[in-house]
Amino acid sequence: MTPTLQALPANWGSRNQVEKLTPAAAASLSRVMMRAVAETGSVFNLNDGYRSYEEQVSLFTANYRNRGTKSKRHRDDRMFGGTAWRWLGGVRVASPDLYGTGTGAKHTKGEAIDVIPALIQGYLQSQGLASGWSWEEGRRNNEPWHFVYIESLDQYRHEGFLDHAAVQRVVGADVDGKIGPATAGKIREWQKAHGLTADGKVGAKTKAAMGLGGGDAAPVTPAPPTVPAGGTSVPAPTPERTALAAAVDGIFPWADATTQLWDGKYPNQAYVGGKPIGLLHSTETGTWPGYGAGTSAPHLTVRFDPKERTIAARQHYSTTRPSRALVNRAGGVQTNNARVFQIELIGSCDLTFAKKHGYLYLPDLLEEAWARDALAAVLAAVSESLGIPLTSSVVWANYPGSYGEKAAQRLTGAQWEAYTGWLGHQHAPENDHGDPGDIPIAEILAAAGGDPTAVIAPPSGGGGSSSSKLPSGKAALMQLKNVPDFPLLRTPGHLCYYGDASGPIESVSGKSANSLNPGEIYTEGGRTRSRGIVTAQQQLKARGYDVDIDGRWGAQMDNAIGNVQRLAGLTVDRKLGPVTWYALWLLPVQ
Repeated sequence: MTPTLQALPANWGSRNQVEKLTPAAAASLSRVMMRAVAETGSVFNLNDGYRSYEEQVSLFTANYRNRGTKSKRHRDDRMFGGTAWRWLGGVRVASPDLYGTGTGAKHTKGEAIDVIPALIQGYLQSQGLASGWSWEEGRRNNEPWHFVYIESLDQYRHEGFLDHAAVQRVVGADVDGKIGPATAGKIREWQKAHGLTADGKVGAKTKAAMGLGGGDAAPVTPAPPTVPAGGTSVPAPTPERTALAAAVDGIFPWADATTQLWDGKYPNQAYVGGKPIGLLHSTETGTWPGYGAGTSAPHLTVRFDPKERTIAARQHYSTTRPSRALVNRAGGVQTNNARVFQIELIGSCDLTFAKKHGYLYLPDLLEEAWARDALAAVLAAVSESLGIPLTSSVVWANYPGSYGEKAAQRLTGAQWEAYTGWLGHQHAPENDHGDPGDIPIAEILAAAGGDPTAVIAPPSGGGGSSSSKLPSGKAALMQLKNVPDFPLLRTPGHLCYYGDASGPIESVSGKSANSLNPGEIYTEGGRTRSRGIVTAQQQLKARGYDVDIDGRWGAQMDNAIGNVQRLAGLTVDRKLGPVTWYALWLLPVQ
């Protein structure tokens, strides 16, 4: 029997899919996500909620193939409909024959969620029990994303459902019906102005003061969930981020606007109109550039200090006039003089160059939370000042593949003029530079309070764009039907992957025989090659990567796989295992 369910806002789903929960679980989720966002400074997304029998069948058949035998041949096999089904190495799914029982049964009752990202998971693991969300089943099955709602443990039930859109209207935030870091900041400001504890949480007192109902609550902080012997590991609360102020009379108060300010130069240069764009560069230096005394300067330069985990900024031109860091050809499309605000980041997008000179390698640096959040604060202040959307709809390609005026990710003049949001130097027409490389722009924009999954539609006339994350949720898992199986051995003792020849026996490079995967290697033209690497190279080629199809692992594969992992939000280890293998086919390309 289908339980009574309540639909959640579509933008709570990881790809705008409408998830459903029981009314009590939905109400609790509306409250606990607000608290989680305020504590962590992270956005939240649901991959799954209620799961019907039909959805269970779809998930199962996307991840298992029917052997046609009456008994299992492998311990990972599942029985369904009287025959054994082989696991494909992706997501483990319970047999539909067990629908409504065992692990995951709470999904079928509308009382379980699968949620991302890791910061939200960590909060729920340590604090979710007070709101009724237990990680016990997820912990037992090594699923950090899976939580079950237990109404009797919910200490905030009396607060009812929290209408995120109503809260946003009260505090003057952008109204999208989903509290994120930007809304949490507005809530703190509102609380401070009304004499309340400025914690960014809409508890009973704040809710009542907003005129949204509620009452006094006296929640008890629960102990961490029980774990096996060896202790608990609870993520430390994320320090509250310091918001940077918007520009005042064209100058940011947190930037040094004296040392290298050239506002008096080029007095006849002016913006000619267009939609607002933010554009990031890398300086390819280790310190503050001279910019030819302003002839090639951006609006801002940002310097990172990894030792102190701080940044410093210098402003070179005010927000009210163009800067000069782009090529702007006479008679062509306007680049510098469009409504573009330019930021140079001190460091390099070229890994080899960075290692040679001891410079910061920006794609790796910005994977670190402190650097990501610091840059996010800068982008948030710039976007607030100039009305630039905190989103990006383009591929941020890795260097050196991003170099060249005809590089695949670069916009045409028409696309440039129709665009609004954040870009890199690698996207500007009439330019050939490939900086700042494949920095984790989605995470940066999310930390700034944006919604990187709300992709801007590409301008008419074609052009490419890509989401910066793998598809997720039920619809995405369905796509696995069309993905070739991961070819290598994956047992507890030998988790094989494609990678460099210098790795262990589990690393298959195609450059030598491999005793764990004897059928994988073949010889052609006097050279050994890997069948799986050939398949991966063909798929990379189809995605627009410049790789040789030679069945051998080298620098091209290192760079390409690292780029795919960054775009998919995976750990960047440059090893081609099952998850990255599936990302080669599932990561959207438009």
